Amino acid sequence: MPKIIVKDGELNEALKRFSRITSETRRIAKRHEFYLRPGLRAKEKSKEARKYQKKVRTSRP
Repeated sequence: MPKIIVKDGELNEALKRFSRITSETRRIAKRHEFYLRPGLRAKEKSKEARKYQKKVRTSRP
């Protein structure tokens, strides 16, 4: 479990740091959950990139 030291009155900033650390931990764990061949890993990465770009394009006014 990640630990964050909270200094005087920095609770919100500490929560943001904790959230960032835990999301990175989850991402790494998901990546190592099972083995993907390099070609399939590249396809998955490309698929995620297209999904992200579609999201970015539709959110702009």
